[in-house]
Amino acid sequence: MKKVGILNLGINNIKSITNACKSISETVVINSYNEFNRDIDVLILPGNGHFSLGMKLIKDLKFDVIIKEFCEKKKKIVGICLGLQLLMFRSDEANNIKGLALIDGEVKQIDRKKIKVPLLGWYTVNFKSKDLKDKEFFFNNSYMVCPVNKDLIKGNIGNYVPAYIVQENIHGFQFHPEKSSHNGLELLKNIINN
Repeated sequence: MKKVGILNLGINNIKSITNACKSISETVVINSYNEFNRDIDVLILPGNGHFSLGMKLIKDLKFDVIIKEFCEKKKKIVGICLGLQLLMFRSDEANNIKGLALIDGEVKQIDRKKIKVPLLGWYTVNFKSKDLKDKEFFFNNSYMVCPVNKDLIKGNIGNYVPAYIVQENIHGFQFHPEKSSHNGLELLKNIINN
């Protein structure tokens, strides 16, 4: 069984993602670098809130060291909502703050002319893979990731908002799988176990 570690930035309620992961696999919450155990197979970076605060907390807690170590070892990393955005190079939300820069690209404000902002509620994600059927997931954000390599986008809303990104060992959700009922749990389970 895979062991899951959830990085707790302290700026969001991680109860729902912890409960979701515990229903799938052995799960531990990591509150500081000293609590990091290297036998973890899947690292989850959840998050809500502002890009600059997220990056400050990641550095203060030395979570950037854990994330980079995972990346170097090609172990699985899952970014959720702000957690995905923090994996990019930069964000419109905080122009002077550098992200973790694991995925080449940036975070842009969603264009209000193209879709209702904030993106709040249930939206259908269109997946590129035949293995994944188009389903509804729960979103809550005003920004979206824009990777340079568009092939990394494995699912989106209306061919506009990237919703699911995959780059080698990194999986990123713009939506909240842990708040997306059966659809989210099923997707999370497949990613953790495969």
